[in-house]
Amino acid sequence: MAIIAAMQPELDYLLEQLDKRQDSVAGAVRFHQGEINGVQVILALSGIGKVNAALTTSILIERFAPDYVINTGSAGGLKTGMQIGDVVVGNEVAHHDVNVTVFGYEHGQVPQLPPRFFANQYLIDAARQAAQVFSGAEIYTGLIVSGDQFIGTAEQNRFIKEKFADVVAVEMEAAAIAQTCYQLNVPFVIIRAISDNGDADASISFDQFLQQAAIHSAKMVINLISVYKS
Repeated sequence: MAIIAAMQPELDYLLEQLDKRQDSVAGAVRFHQGEINGVQVILALSGIGKVNAALTTSILIERFAPDYVINTGSAGGLKTGMQIGDVVVGNEVAHHDVNVTVFGYEHGQVPQLPPRFFANQYLIDAARQAAQVFSGAEIYTGLIVSGDQFIGTAEQNRFIKEKFADVVAVEMEAAAIAQTCYQLNVPFVIIRAISDNGDADASISFDQFLQQAAIHSAKMVINLISVYKS
């Protein structure tokens, strides 16, 4: 099982739980192998943005051939009523900053690929089981959208909601990871926790609550690993 995070704070809690740790480097990517709750895992720090995420996912899959890929970290909450620290299970993922609609594609759709990438049903079900023993936050399931921009204005927020009426959260890597997994035929799921609301206060909220979101997301992933082990 492989777990990818974009930023070091999003990976730190998982590294603390990693037993029998072995580190390696491939290209510019550092990997950490070991066990969490008796399950063999590979942790990877991708860096921020879709290119970094796709590169890391590609190297990871080629080098380690994981059965599953999980993306963990923070996100901006776009669903009414969401609170800081709430967790989102991304059962579908899309790019919000891809636009070739002039050629008849849906907004967010990369040509020759589906408009949305769907997470593995087994992993979604495992996440739902994991949510039953998760305390301290609400758990949402739904669409996560990604783009190479931090969403921190009302205009950006409104644009995304207009294009994706069912969107739950927004961030900067999940769609690239999902697309790479889709093209390389590796099952995936996205687990994110809310650090901000993707509005004018997002940058302040993100800095203040990144640690809380990172830990909530990581704890949810650990719960999922326990379900997977059972």
